[in-house]
Amino acid sequence: MGSAHAQFRAYAGEFLSLGTGARSLAMGNAAIAIASDATAGYWNPAGLPEIQYPSVTGMHEARFDNTVQYDFAAIAFPLGKAGGASLSILHIGISDIKDTRSAFVDVYGDGIFHGDDYIDYSKVTSFGNYDWSVLFSYGQKKDSLFSYGATAKLILRKLNEENHATGFGIDLGVRYHISPELTLAAVGQDITTTLLSYSSGTKELVSPTLKLGAAYNWDIFSNTDHLVLPTIDADIRFENLGSQSEVHVGPVSSDFHFGLEYQFKKLIALRAGYNDLKMLTLGAGVHLPRLDVDFAYQSFNSQDQLGNTYRVSFNLYFEQEKWRRLQ
Repeated sequence: MGSAHAQFRAYAGEFLSLGTGARSLAMGNAAIAIASDATAGYWNPAGLPEIQYPSVTGMHEARFDNTVQYDFAAIAFPLGKAGGASLSILHIGISDIKDTRSAFVDVYGDGIFHGDDYIDYSKVTSFGNYDWSVLFSYGQKKDSLFSYGATAKLILRKLNEENHATGFGIDLGVRYHISPELTLAAVGQDITTTLLSYSSGTKELVSPTLKLGAAYNWDIFSNTDHLVLPTIDADIRFENLGSQSEVHVGPVSSDFHFGLEYQFKKLIALRAGYNDLKMLTLGAGVHLPRLDVDFAYQSFNSQDQLGNTYRVSFNLYFEQEKWRRLQ
Protein backbone atom coordinates (compact mmCIF):
# COMPACT_ATOMS: atom_id res chain seq x y z
CA MET A 1 0.00 0.00 0.00
CA GLY A 2 1.63 3.26 -1.13
CA SER A 3 2.12 6.19 1.19
CA ALA A 4 1.19 9.76 0.33
CA HIS A 5 3.85 12.36 0.92
CA ALA A 6 3.14 15.91 2.02
CA GLN A 7 4.43 18.54 -0.34
CA PHE A 8 5.00 22.26 -0.16
CA ARG A 9 2.95 23.86 -2.89
CA ALA A 10 3.51 27.52 -3.70
CA TYR A 11 -0.18 27.99 -4.47
CA ALA A 12 -1.84 25.46 -2.14
CA GLY A 13 -3.33 28.26 -0.04
CA GLU A 14 -3.61 30.85 -2.79
CA PHE A 15 -7.36 31.32 -2.35
CA LEU A 16 -6.65 32.66 1.15
CA SER A 17 -4.55 35.50 -0.27
CA LEU A 18 -7.32 37.19 -2.29
CA GLY A 19 -8.05 39.68 0.46
CA THR A 20 -11.38 40.78 1.91
CA GLY A 21 -13.32 44.01 1.64
CA ALA A 22 -13.61 46.33 -1.34
CA ARG A 23 -11.50 48.98 0.41
CA SER A 24 -8.49 46.67 0.56
CA LEU A 25 -8.78 45.51 -3.05
CA ALA A 26 -9.01 49.11 -4.27
CA MET A 27 -5.80 49.84 -2.33
CA GLY A 28 -3.83 47.00 -3.87
CA ASN A 29 -4.48 44.70 -0.88
CA ALA A 30 -2.13 46.78 1.29
CA ALA A 31 -4.22 46.56 4.44
CA ILE A 32 -2.53 44.98 7.47
CA ALA A 33 -1.75 48.36 9.05
CA ILE A 34 -5.20 49.91 8.48
CA ALA A 35 -7.80 47.15 8.98
CA SER A 36 -9.74 48.08 12.12
CA ASP A 37 -13.24 46.85 11.32
CA ALA A 38 -14.76 43.37 10.98
CA THR A 39 -12.26 42.50 8.21
CA ALA A 40 -9.38 42.76 10.72
CA GLY A 41 -9.80 39.10 11.68
CA TYR A 42 -8.61 38.26 8.18
CA TRP A 43 -6.00 40.99 7.66
CA ASN A 44 -4.51 41.50 11.10
CA PRO A 45 -6.28 40.52 14.33
CA ALA A 46 -4.25 43.19 16.14
CA GLY A 47 -6.69 45.69 14.61
CA LEU A 48 -9.72 44.26 16.42
CA PRO A 49 -9.15 46.29 19.66
CA GLU A 50 -9.87 49.43 17.59
CA ILE A 51 -13.54 48.40 17.24
CA GLN A 52 -15.80 50.52 19.46
CA TYR A 53 -19.18 48.93 18.58
CA PRO A 54 -20.29 45.54 17.26
CA SER A 55 -20.30 45.42 13.47
CA VAL A 56 -20.94 43.07 10.58
CA THR A 57 -19.41 43.09 7.13
CA GLY A 58 -20.36 41.39 3.90
CA MET A 59 -18.61 41.18 0.54
CA HIS A 60 -19.25 39.76 -2.91
CA GLU A 61 -16.80 39.55 -5.78
CA ALA A 62 -17.07 38.20 -9.31
CA ARG A 63 -13.79 37.55 -11.10
CA PHE A 64 -12.54 35.99 -14.31
CA ASP A 65 -15.53 37.13 -16.37
CA ASN A 66 -18.01 36.09 -13.66
CA THR A 67 -16.72 32.50 -13.57
CA VAL A 68 -15.46 32.58 -9.98
CA GLN A 69 -17.72 33.75 -7.15
CA TYR A 70 -16.04 34.95 -3.97
CA ASP A 71 -17.90 35.89 -0.78
CA PHE A 72 -16.91 36.95 2.71
CA ALA A 73 -18.88 37.73 5.87
CA ALA A 74 -17.79 38.55 9.41
CA ILE A 75 -19.08 39.78 12.74
CA ALA A 76 -16.83 41.62 15.18
CA PHE A 77 -17.39 43.02 18.65
CA PRO A 78 -15.42 44.74 21.40
CA LEU A 79 -14.50 42.83 24.55
CA GLY A 80 -13.92 44.73 27.77
CA LYS A 81 -11.76 47.84 27.65
CA ALA A 82 -8.96 46.59 25.42
CA GLY A 83 -10.04 43.47 23.52
CA GLY A 84 -11.88 42.56 20.34
CA ALA A 85 -13.02 39.36 18.63
CA SER A 86 -14.47 38.30 15.30
CA LEU A 87 -15.92 35.32 13.48
CA SER A 88 -15.38 35.29 9.71
CA ILE A 89 -16.48 33.00 6.87
CA LEU A 90 -14.83 32.99 3.47
CA HIS A 91 -16.09 31.13 0.39
CA ILE A 92 -14.86 30.90 -3.17
CA GLY A 93 -16.37 28.58 -5.73
CA ILE A 94 -16.88 27.63 -9.36
CA SER A 95 -20.15 25.97 -10.32
CA ASP A 96 -21.45 24.11 -13.36
CA ILE A 97 -18.11 22.70 -14.52
CA LYS A 98 -18.89 20.31 -17.39
CA ASP A 99 -17.62 16.72 -17.07
CA THR A 100 -17.43 14.93 -20.41
CA ARG A 101 -15.27 12.01 -19.31
CA SER A 102 -18.14 9.51 -19.59
CA ALA A 103 -19.75 11.11 -22.63
CA PHE A 104 -17.20 10.26 -25.33
CA VAL A 105 -18.43 7.37 -27.48
CA ASP A 106 -15.50 5.42 -28.97
CA VAL A 107 -17.22 3.50 -31.74
CA TYR A 108 -14.24 1.27 -32.53
CA GLY A 109 -13.00 0.98 -28.94
CA ASP A 110 -9.40 1.72 -29.91
CA GLY A 111 -8.92 4.95 -27.95
CA ILE A 112 -8.28 6.87 -31.17
CA PHE A 113 -10.61 9.59 -32.38
CA HIS A 114 -12.31 8.71 -35.69
CA GLY A 115 -14.91 10.55 -37.70
CA ASP A 116 -17.59 8.16 -36.42
CA ASP A 117 -16.81 8.88 -32.75
CA TYR A 118 -19.02 11.42 -31.02
CA ILE A 119 -20.08 13.02 -27.73
CA ASP A 120 -23.25 11.68 -26.13
CA TYR A 121 -24.55 14.88 -24.55
CA SER A 122 -27.04 12.97 -22.44
CA LYS A 123 -24.05 11.67 -20.45
CA VAL A 124 -22.48 15.08 -19.87
CA THR A 125 -22.65 15.92 -16.18
CA SER A 126 -21.60 18.93 -14.19
CA PHE A 127 -19.95 19.55 -10.84
CA GLY A 128 -18.60 22.40 -8.76
CA ASN A 129 -15.61 22.97 -6.57
CA TYR A 130 -15.25 25.27 -3.61
CA ASP A 131 -13.04 26.48 -0.80
CA TRP A 132 -14.44 27.45 2.61
CA SER A 133 -12.54 28.94 5.50
CA VAL A 134 -13.82 29.79 8.97
CA LEU A 135 -11.72 32.23 11.02
CA PHE A 136 -11.84 32.78 14.78
CA SER A 137 -9.91 35.90 15.77
CA TYR A 138 -9.00 37.77 18.94
CA GLY A 139 -7.01 40.95 19.49
CA GLN A 140 -5.78 42.70 22.61
CA LYS A 141 -4.42 46.19 23.19
CA LYS A 142 -1.39 46.29 25.47
CA ASP A 143 -1.45 50.08 25.69
CA SER A 144 -2.39 53.01 23.49
CA LEU A 145 0.50 52.24 21.12
CA PHE A 146 0.79 48.46 20.82
CA SER A 147 -1.73 45.70 20.11
CA TYR A 148 -1.50 42.02 19.19
CA GLY A 149 -3.81 39.21 18.12
CA ALA A 150 -4.27 35.72 16.73
CA THR A 151 -6.49 34.02 14.18
CA ALA A 152 -7.27 30.31 14.01
CA LYS A 153 -8.59 29.18 10.63
CA LEU A 154 -10.34 26.01 9.53
CA ILE A 155 -10.10 25.23 5.80
CA LEU A 156 -12.46 23.00 3.81
CA ARG A 157 -11.86 22.24 0.13
CA LYS A 158 -13.74 20.22 -2.48
CA LEU A 159 -12.10 19.63 -5.84
CA ASN A 160 -14.76 17.21 -7.07
CA GLU A 161 -17.22 14.71 -5.64
CA GLU A 162 -14.47 12.26 -4.75
CA ASN A 163 -11.73 14.54 -3.44
CA HIS A 164 -12.09 16.71 -0.33
CA ALA A 165 -9.55 18.32 1.98
CA THR A 166 -9.44 19.82 5.45
CA GLY A 167 -6.79 21.94 7.07
CA PHE A 168 -6.05 24.11 10.08
CA GLY A 169 -3.77 27.11 10.42
CA ILE A 170 -2.84 29.95 12.78
CA ASP A 171 -1.95 33.59 12.06
CA LEU A 172 -0.37 36.02 14.53
CA GLY A 173 -0.38 39.79 14.16
CA VAL A 174 0.93 42.94 15.84
CA ARG A 175 0.38 46.65 15.28
CA TYR A 176 2.33 49.61 16.63
CA HIS A 177 1.44 53.30 16.45
CA ILE A 178 4.79 55.08 16.21
CA SER A 179 2.92 58.39 16.16
CA PRO A 180 -0.72 59.46 15.67
CA GLU A 181 -0.01 59.48 11.93
CA LEU A 182 2.31 56.50 11.38
CA THR A 183 1.35 52.87 11.99
CA LEU A 184 3.52 49.79 11.51
CA ALA A 185 2.20 46.23 11.41
CA ALA A 186 3.36 42.64 10.97
CA VAL A 187 1.46 39.39 10.46
CA GLY A 188 2.80 35.85 10.46
CA GLN A 189 0.44 33.75 8.35
CA ASP A 190 0.32 29.97 8.72
CA ILE A 191 3.06 30.16 11.33
CA THR A 192 2.72 26.48 12.24
CA THR A 193 2.67 25.47 8.54
CA THR A 194 -0.91 24.71 7.50
CA LEU A 195 -1.54 21.09 6.49
CA LEU A 196 -4.23 20.30 3.90
CA SER A 197 -5.15 16.61 3.99
CA TYR A 198 -7.12 15.26 1.01
CA SER A 199 -9.44 12.25 0.96
CA SER A 200 -7.36 10.91 -1.96
CA GLY A 201 -4.39 10.60 0.40
CA THR A 202 -2.52 13.62 -0.91
CA LYS A 203 -1.25 16.12 1.63
CA GLU A 204 -0.21 19.71 0.95
CA LEU A 205 1.59 22.14 3.22
CA VAL A 206 1.06 25.88 3.12
CA SER A 207 4.33 27.36 4.30
CA PRO A 208 4.51 30.45 6.54
CA THR A 209 4.41 33.98 5.11
CA LEU A 210 5.60 37.10 6.88
CA LYS A 211 3.65 40.25 6.00
CA LEU A 212 5.02 43.68 6.90
CA GLY A 213 2.98 46.84 6.49
CA ALA A 214 2.92 50.57 7.14
CA ALA A 215 0.38 53.38 6.79
CA TYR A 216 0.62 57.14 7.19
CA ASN A 217 -2.49 59.20 7.92
CA TRP A 218 -1.88 62.72 6.58
CA ASP A 219 -4.39 65.38 7.64
CA ILE A 220 -3.56 67.93 4.94
CA PHE A 221 -5.09 71.03 6.55
CA SER A 222 -5.25 69.76 10.17
CA ASN A 223 -9.05 69.91 10.21
CA THR A 224 -9.88 66.29 9.18
CA ASP A 225 -11.65 67.56 6.03
CA HIS A 226 -8.97 66.21 3.69
CA LEU A 227 -7.18 63.01 4.69
CA VAL A 228 -4.62 61.19 2.57
CA LEU A 229 -3.63 57.65 3.55
CA PRO A 230 -0.75 55.91 1.71
CA THR A 231 -0.14 52.25 2.61
CA ILE A 232 2.42 49.59 1.73
CA ASP A 233 2.56 45.86 2.44
CA ALA A 234 5.38 43.39 1.73
CA ASP A 235 4.77 39.63 1.57
CA ILE A 236 7.95 37.78 2.50
CA ARG A 237 8.06 34.07 1.69
CA PHE A 238 10.63 31.34 2.21
CA GLU A 239 9.64 28.88 -0.53
CA ASN A 240 12.40 29.52 -3.07
CA LEU A 241 9.94 31.07 -5.55
CA GLY A 242 12.71 32.72 -7.53
CA SER A 243 11.51 34.67 -10.56
CA GLN A 244 7.87 34.03 -9.64
CA SER A 245 8.28 36.86 -7.11
CA GLU A 246 9.18 40.52 -7.52
CA VAL A 247 12.36 40.38 -5.42
CA HIS A 248 14.26 37.26 -4.38
CA VAL A 249 17.53 36.41 -2.66
CA GLY A 250 18.18 32.69 -2.37
CA PRO A 251 15.07 30.98 -0.97
CA VAL A 252 13.64 34.27 0.38
CA SER A 253 11.32 36.29 -1.84
CA SER A 254 9.09 39.34 -1.48
CA ASP A 255 6.08 40.81 -3.27
CA PHE A 256 4.71 44.30 -2.68
CA HIS A 257 1.33 46.01 -2.47
CA PHE A 258 0.74 49.77 -2.60
CA GLY A 259 -2.39 51.71 -1.77
CA LEU A 260 -3.60 55.30 -1.57
CA GLU A 261 -6.83 56.67 -0.13
CA TYR A 262 -8.23 60.20 -0.13
CA GLN A 263 -11.11 61.00 2.26
CA PHE A 264 -13.24 64.14 2.05
CA LYS A 265 -14.80 65.06 5.41
CA LYS A 266 -14.83 61.34 6.25
CA LEU A 267 -17.86 61.01 3.97
CA ILE A 268 -16.43 60.05 0.58
CA ALA A 269 -13.27 58.10 -0.20
CA LEU A 270 -11.40 57.66 -3.48
CA ARG A 271 -8.83 54.88 -3.71
CA ALA A 272 -6.15 53.45 -5.97
CA GLY A 273 -3.56 50.72 -5.64
CA TYR A 274 -0.95 48.57 -7.31
CA ASN A 275 -0.71 44.93 -6.29
CA ASP A 276 1.76 42.07 -6.47
CA LEU A 277 0.29 40.98 -9.82
CA LYS A 278 1.48 44.29 -11.29
CA MET A 279 -2.11 45.40 -11.78
CA LEU A 280 -3.78 48.73 -11.07
CA THR A 281 -6.79 48.74 -8.76
CA LEU A 282 -9.38 51.46 -8.25
CA GLY A 283 -12.32 52.06 -5.95
CA ALA A 284 -14.51 54.39 -3.95
CA GLY A 285 -16.49 54.39 -0.75
CA VAL A 286 -19.16 56.35 1.06
CA HIS A 287 -19.65 56.64 4.83
CA LEU A 288 -23.30 56.86 5.85
CA PRO A 289 -24.67 56.92 9.40
CA ARG A 290 -23.75 53.48 10.82
CA LEU A 291 -22.98 52.13 7.35
CA ASP A 292 -19.98 52.06 5.01
CA VAL A 293 -20.41 50.99 1.39
CA ASP A 294 -17.35 50.35 -0.80
CA PHE A 295 -16.69 49.35 -4.39
CA ALA A 296 -13.49 48.17 -6.09
CA TYR A 297 -12.36 47.31 -9.59
CA GLN A 298 -9.35 45.42 -10.87
CA SER A 299 -8.55 45.08 -14.56
CA PHE A 300 -7.22 41.86 -16.04
CA ASN A 301 -7.29 43.24 -19.57
CA SER A 302 -3.56 42.61 -19.94
CA GLN A 303 -4.27 38.91 -19.36
CA ASP A 304 -6.09 37.28 -22.27
CA GLN A 305 -9.71 36.27 -21.54
CA LEU A 306 -9.50 36.76 -17.77
CA GLY A 307 -11.98 39.65 -17.76
CA ASN A 308 -12.23 42.13 -14.89
CA THR A 309 -12.85 41.83 -11.18
CA TYR A 310 -15.59 43.75 -9.37
CA ARG A 311 -15.99 43.73 -5.60
CA VAL A 312 -18.62 45.39 -3.41
CA SER A 313 -18.72 45.32 0.38
CA PHE A 314 -20.40 46.94 3.36
CA ASN A 315 -19.78 47.49 7.06
CA LEU A 316 -22.77 47.94 9.34
CA TYR A 317 -22.14 49.35 12.84
CA PHE A 318 -24.48 48.82 15.81
CA GLU A 319 -23.83 52.18 17.43
CA GLN A 320 -25.95 51.94 20.53
CA GLU A 321 -24.60 53.05 23.87
CA LYS A 322 -25.38 49.75 25.58
CA TRP A 323 -23.04 47.98 23.15
CA ARG A 324 -20.24 50.51 23.23
CA ARG A 325 -16.79 49.39 24.38
CA LEU A 326 -16.29 49.74 28.13
CA GLN A 327 -14.46 52.94 28.97
